[in-house]
Amino acid sequence: MKTYYEKDANVELLQGKTVAVIGYGSQGHAQAQNLRDSGVEVVVGVRPGKSYEVAKADGFEVMSVSEAVRTAQVVQMLLPDEQQAHVYKTEVEENLREGQML
Repeated sequence: MKTYYEKDANVELLQGKTVAVIGYGSQGHAQAQNLRDSGVEVVVGVRPGKSYEVAKADGFEVMSVSEAVRTAQVVQMLLPDEQQAHVYKTEVEENLREGQML
């Protein structure tokens, strides 16, 4: 297995773009923080509740999933597997536009 490090990535490809991190659990919070620490603009899309409050306390702009998808050029769905299809169908799909990366 090959391990990749920060030096292996070209973060400049994300400069000037907004990344929406959908979900703020074990994967979402780590990836959102890493992206922000690398200088990338990040918004977090979650439903109201504990994750919303944690993301807000961590200093992120937090919004609904639908709004986050409309705001960003890059969308990361970092939700539990059993939630992904429902969230995609109800909040992501109708808000995607041409040229976005999912």
